[in-house]
Amino acid sequence: MMNKRTLLLSLPVALLTALPAAAQDEGLYPEPSSPDASFLRVIAPDADSVSIDGTRLETSDAGLTPYVEVSPGDVDLTVGDEERSVEVGASTHYTILSSVKDEPMIKDDITESPAQADLLLYNLSDMKTFDLYATEAKTAALSDVAPGTEGAVGLKAPLTLTFELRQDGETLSSLDPLELRRGTATTVIVGADGALTATDSTYAN
Repeated sequence: MMNKRTLLLSLPVALLTALPAAAQDEGLYPEPSSPDASFLRVIAPDADSVSIDGTRLETSDAGLTPYVEVSPGDVDLTVGDEERSVEVGASTHYTILSSVKDEPMIKDDITESPAQADLLLYNLSDMKTFDLYATEAKTAALSDVAPGTEGAVGLKAPLTLTFELRQDGETLSSLDPLELRRGTATTVIVGADGALTATDSTYAN
């Protein structure tokens, strides 16, 4: 089940103005080529290659591909040596977790708000309870995202936050400070070993 809310953080003014205005023009959500187009991506940490709808994609260190614009209906997908098709609906962002049993296709909870930054977290581990803790705000941005699912939160932006993965008061892993920009999404992945990685969500050309 997706965990979505808007987080209004009480942060120092210096954090709320941490980014220059020009940075807000980078990485904005693209306009689809047709009104009902969707966007699909894959998280495949163990795959050496990924193709979506005939587009071969580079992956991040955590196995994350860019989103590919697709038309509603059946879409061909190749992850490593395995080929299959998935059915997508209209005007939706999807992420497929290829390393999780049954390879769930998640409807990403993206606001596409020009005034907020979206923070998306995917749990590839077996942990059922944890906090993604924002140290500057002294609060949990997301908590208890079930294994094989996504949690999402809309954040006031621009701002810079440092996140830690905490469980029972113990810090398990942490990220370098993340610059969160208006009209963009940042993807955080909890790996099978509990390690955190983060990257801006991107779109294939």
